[in-house]
Amino acid sequence: MVKTIKIFICIIVTLIALEQAHSQRINKRELDLLTKNLDAHPLLLETDADFKDLKKNSRWESESAIILCKKTGFEFDKKGLSAGKRIGRNIWAAIFAIPTLGTSFIMANANNDTRILIEETERCKIQLNDKFAVEQYAILYFRLSFEGDAFAAQVIKKDGSKQKVDLSNSARVADLKSIPTLFRSYTDNRLSSAYRPEYFKIAVPDLEEGDIIEYEFVNFNNSQYSYNPKYKEFDPVYYLCNRELPVAKQIIEIATKDDKYYIGYKNLKGAPAFTQTNNKDEKVYRWEDNDREKITDTRYVNELMELPSIKFQVVYARNSSKGFVWFKDENDMKREMSNEELAQKAKLFWFEPDRVQSTGDYTAGLKASINATVKSMYKTLKKSGITETTEDDYVRKAYYLIRAQTLYNSWSDFAFAKVFSGLLNEKRIGHDIVLSASNEKSTLSNIAFTQEISWAVKYKNKYYCNPYEHLNPEELPGFLSGNYGIRFSNDNEKAPAVDEVLPLLDTSANLVTTTIKAALDTGAAMNLTIEKNVEARGLAKDVINEDVLAYTPFMESDYKNYDGSGMWEGLNSAQEEKASSVFADEKKQWKHEKIKMMKSLAESEYGHDVDKYGSFRLLQDGREYKKKDLKYAESFTLSEMTATAGDDKIISIGGLIGRQTKIKKEELKRTLPIDVSYPRTLTWNLIFSLPPGFTAKGLSNLTKNINNSCGAFTSTAKIEGNNLVINAKKIYRSKNYSIEQWPQIIEMLQAAYDFSQTKIILQRQ
Repeated sequence: MVKTIKIFICIIVTLIALEQAHSQRINKRELDLLTKNLDAHPLLLETDADFKDLKKNSRWESESAIILCKKTGFEFDKKGLSAGKRIGRNIWAAIFAIPTLGTSFIMANANNDTRILIEETERCKIQLNDKFAVEQYAILYFRLSFEGDAFAAQVIKKDGSKQKVDLSNSARVADLKSIPTLFRSYTDNRLSSAYRPEYFKIAVPDLEEGDIIEYEFVNFNNSQYSYNPKYKEFDPVYYLCNRELPVAKQIIEIATKDDKYYIGYKNLKGAPAFTQTNNKDEKVYRWEDNDREKITDTRYVNELMELPSIKFQVVYARNSSKGFVWFKDENDMKREMSNEELAQKAKLFWFEPDRVQSTGDYTAGLKASINATVKSMYKTLKKSGITETTEDDYVRKAYYLIRAQTLYNSWSDFAFAKVFSGLLNEKRIGHDIVLSASNEKSTLSNIAFTQEISWAVKYKNKYYCNPYEHLNPEELPGFLSGNYGIRFSNDNEKAPAVDEVLPLLDTSANLVTTTIKAALDTGAAMNLTIEKNVEARGLAKDVINEDVLAYTPFMESDYKNYDGSGMWEGLNSAQEEKASSVFADEKKQWKHEKIKMMKSLAESEYGHDVDKYGSFRLLQDGREYKKKDLKYAESFTLSEMTATAGDDKIISIGGLIGRQTKIKKEELKRTLPIDVSYPRTLTWNLIFSLPPGFTAKGLSNLTKNINNSCGAFTSTAKIEGNNLVINAKKIYRSKNYSIEQWPQIIEMLQAAYDFSQTKIILQRQ
């Protein structure tokens, strides 16, 4: 009942938010809010000593652009609801409660959700040395999604005059993944099908070579948990020293309100350390790095593993609870750990969960204790008769019942593992516990924070990880696939832990198959009409999941995976009627948003304007055990894909496989190992309908055959009746490659790029 009410409230909140999302351009209400936020939190102040009297940099005159100064600030505060809405009880249910729900206020407040507000600011000053830089930074991005978000920008001309950037013509961003990392805050939540904050972009007019572009934003992000802890570890922040541009100066400043906050950090590969100062009532930690060269290898680099970086975590600890932390002190976390020591610490977590929950938020997402959650969920499974089925069926449906919770309330990996293990223990089903670390952030030996540990359960040689929104039983996310891990018994603390290597699916299991039927548009514009079907499997599915499922009602059939009775289980008939009506209205809103989003994604994929986006259909959401493949279909019209030469028509047919990697001359030399994320096979089946009275020429250029130990790109083309049929395949055989293998990867990438640039000529017969 509580879960259903929370879902209903989320739907209403989302519906209200979407009412303002139909116009592509920023509206007056949003501009007024931006002005209000800027008045409350002025940006680009002249008094900031780090930006005062900054002059042009002559060290990197040959570079396209230079970051003269980049400063990121974090302020962590903890206050009551009456003092700035930064912490307190959940009042959303009270505001949006439907009278028939009655107890929503009581239930919401019983959870005592607690929030600590993180204020993050970033200011950046970039010197533009050539036309490429002018084009690259002629568009700026900013978030306006939460109360307090603000943004300001200005151009400093060569004569020293300053021009404020007018934000009144800002346009909404549909493809959130297109936003450069420079404009995203570090403490923001990850983008997902559920979390899609509002971003805008603004074109900066009259930029010239030699100008300096300067911007600053402030974002307010919540760290939320279910009770007032004595000890709280905020999510770690990861900061790279090297960027795509050389950086003359970069600073991180962390301000905390009192001595209950402190910082733990680990600087890697020669990155500088933090220094601490006291400023009035604040404790300030400052990190500064100067004269940092740009990244030479920008493609296929596991940046946090290969480049200098610093990772840090702010901790809130009352004096009475400082005795329990993952490490003894800040210096202890800077050293490397052996697997034996890590296993010992992990066992302490696992076998003393009550001690853990009383000292930190390691069971984030749970609204009750681990044991109470297990008992409640087991009761639900028993009521549905699932406890009387086979072990395998019970395990799968217990997993899906948990996913029905993590879909709406983000659980920590530890919370998932404890609850899932507890449900298996209820049936005395044997299993082990496996821990690892994200291969995008840390090795086991360099773990510095508890949040860096990923917990999983191993049953019958299969792995069950935190499902988040979309994972199925036995699916590993990409950041764990192929990792080193540690495994130990779930119920025998004295049993020795052993090393474990998690499986990495191969090219036959990670697949994307794209089938396109294309034809010339009959209109005067000579566009290409596209009917596209996509099937994705394995880790290749995970990459596109969030975008494909965003703004679709995939959650309405979720209950079928654990034999639930319906989406609105627990509501009476009147409540269900009201909830269904609101949900139906929201789905109408989603359809509109989905079209805009997919149109933007198609333009990004093909590098051409979409003249008309016709339809999107989700054929299979990939969230069922027996239907794990993701399938969808879409139709649209691509412009500028054709040209004419007399009576002949020139078709950019190779472009139908999407934009491919173009290797620049300076990229031929490699200095860092290659990481392509995961092995995979990408297949395109293209069917182009030849217009009556025309024949296709230039088919030989569509045949490629590059096949080596690192990868492959092969393609064939033939005429079948009135159709040109093209089959292309691109294979990455592994996840990691040595520097010496780079030439073979280039060979494959170059073949794919050359194919994408291939044109055919339609000659009139």
